[in-house]
Amino acid sequence: MDNDTLDMLRSSLRHVLTDESAQPLTFRLAELGWGDVLAHDSSSALRTLFELKGETLSSANALGPQLSGLFATAVGANVAEAPAVGLLSPFGESVLGGDGTLTIEVLVCASRPTIVLPVGPEPRLAIVHSADLSVTALEGFDPSFGLLRVTGNVAANDISWIDDAASVWSQVVTQGRWLVSCELVGVARHVLTAAVEYTGQRVQYGKPIGTFQALQHRIASAHALVVGAGHLATEASNSGDSWTAKVAKAMAGQAAEFACTQAQQCYGAIGFTWEHEFHRYLRRTYLLDRLFGDWRGLEHEIGMQLQTTGSVPHIGSL
Repeated sequence: MDNDTLDMLRSSLRHVLTDESAQPLTFRLAELGWGDVLAHDSSSALRTLFELKGETLSSANALGPQLSGLFATAVGANVAEAPAVGLLSPFGESVLGGDGTLTIEVLVCASRPTIVLPVGPEPRLAIVHSADLSVTALEGFDPSFGLLRVTGNVAANDISWIDDAASVWSQVVTQGRWLVSCELVGVARHVLTAAVEYTGQRVQYGKPIGTFQALQHRIASAHALVVGAGHLATEASNSGDSWTAKVAKAMAGQAAEFACTQAQQCYGAIGFTWEHEFHRYLRRTYLLDRLFGDWRGLEHEIGMQLQTTGSVPHIGSL
C-alpha cells in the first residue's frame, strides 16, 4: 500500500473510530469497504487501524472481531458465527475438574453466544455456550476499553473440544500480540507528540521548557524506543511469525510505558490531574500491556528461550 493510499485510509479510519455512532465497528468498517481493503493489503490495513485506535483511545471493539474471525478461519468455521475468544483473566484461570466440569474465568472483548477459551498449559481449546455464564463489565483501571469478565461452571457434556488446539491457539496469540503491539505504538506516539507540544508551550525562566536538555534527552530516548517498537510491530504484522510477535509485544509494552513515564516528567503536576488527557493514555497503556503477556513477563520468556536454544532468531531486516 503506497503512502498516498495509506494517508487516505488513515483519514477514513480516524473518522470511523471517532464517530460516536451506536453501530458496532464492524458495521462502520463494512460501509468503508473494509473487506476490499483487507484483501488488498491486510497487514498494512490492520496495523493502521490499531495504531489509530491507540492514538484516539477509541472504545470501539476492533480486537474481538479480528480474533474471532481468525479462529473461525483456522478451524474452517463460519466467520459470522465465530465464538468470542477468551483471554487470560487477572482473577485466575479456567480449570478443568476431575469430573470434567470446566470452571471458567476469562475476559472477552464482546458478548457472543459461544466462547472459545484455552484450558491448561498445553493448551486445549474448549467451546462453551455463554447463556448460562456470568458476563459482567470489567471495571477498574480502564473500563472504557470495554472488556467483559466471564465466569461460571460448564458440565462436561456441554463442552466442545477443538482438534489441533496448539496450532490454532498459536495463530490467535501471534496475531493478538502484534495487533496489540500496534495499538501500544499508537498510544506511545500520541503521548510523545502531545508532550513535545506541551514543552513548546510551557515557559519557565523566560523560555519554553522544551529548550532544556534534560527534557530533550527524555523525549529523545522515548522516541527512539517507540520507533524501534513500531518497526518490530510492522515486521511482525508482515511475517506472521510467533517469535517476532512476542518480541514486538514485549518491545511495544516497554516503549509505551517508558513514553508515558518520560511524558509525565514533562507535564509535571498537570499530568496528575483528571482534567488532563494524560492519565487516560497511561491507563490504556497498562491495560493493553497485560493482554497476551506483559512486557516484563515476555522479556523473561524471551531470555529463557534464548538461553535454552543458544541461538537468536533472525527478525526480518532488523
